[in-house]
Amino acid sequence: MKFHKLKIVLTALIGFSTVMGVWNIYQAFADPESLIDYKIVSQPNQLYIEPGEIKDIKIVIRNSSAAEIWDSKILRLGTIFTNNFTDRPSIWGMDGDNILPGWLSENRIAPAHDKDVDLFMTAEFYFLIKAPDKTGNYRETFRPVLEHEHWLTGNPIIINIQVGNIPEIEVQAAQAKEIVIYRHSQTGELKENGVVVATLPVSSGKSGYTTPAGNYTIMNHIKDAYSVEYELWMPNWMGLKNVRYGFLGYGIHGLPYWRINPNSPKFAGKDGQIFAGGRLYENNRLYEGYSHLGTPVSHGCVRFGIHESDALYAWADTGIPVTII
Repeated sequence: MKFHKLKIVLTALIGFSTVMGVWNIYQAFADPESLIDYKIVSQPNQLYIEPGEIKDIKIVIRNSSAAEIWDSKILRLGTIFTNNFTDRPSIWGMDGDNILPGWLSENRIAPAHDKDVDLFMTAEFYFLIKAPDKTGNYRETFRPVLEHEHWLTGNPIIINIQVGNIPEIEVQAAQAKEIVIYRHSQTGELKENGVVVATLPVSSGKSGYTTPAGNYTIMNHIKDAYSVEYELWMPNWMGLKNVRYGFLGYGIHGLPYWRINPNSPKFAGKDGQIFAGGRLYENNRLYEGYSHLGTPVSHGCVRFGIHESDALYAWADTGIPVTII
């Protein structure tokens, strides 16, 4: 009798599911919510800060992983790009040549306490930021990482920061995405809807090869372009089309490289090594030095760092505006 009643109930439930076009039996059998490694307990969402002002920040996260205890010796708060590429260099952790308290480098922040974080317990990060001198809307994006192991999953930690008073005309003129290159400071800004989401060091044209100021758009993407004239490769090439004169031969790309014979005795067994001038040798490629960034040494193109150009190449859609000042 009990089995007969159960059979009727199950038949009714399956019949109802069939009518709805799905083969499941109510919520008891639904997939569980995806597990994430951490949850945000507290953070500043919106800040106002004056140009050059130093401000203290507190971020608290909870260990919500299935079974992982966070080792405090490798737990860090890392910077990311808005497209989730990791290790975005941040301008907010430096006061001149000095690293501000809480920061370990331009892309890492240490936890406030030297103790492991058990399941369901919290980790706290206290650190200082210093606003740039340039007014505008900025966004800093973070994600926790267990160094040399893996990045933790969860919602990115986003802090929106307004620096100084912003003219209304700048807000109205905001583009969905745009790149602004400042030749005087050798930096490039990535903007989303008028908000600066990354400020990165660049290298524009040296004396005699000055990168022309003007308004451009991204005209194409070539993963590895080759320069016959200079006999080198330009990774993550994005051609620049001047809005008035068309393509003038300039582009944005990562630090150029030369392809090296893997049997070369000079480079054998030295993959990942950095040579004089900050030249990285990796995957049979010898890159121009990181020391070039922040200094105008190119033949007219705008160079970004190796990793940074990977993130930029994925972020910058064809057709977005590029302003060179």
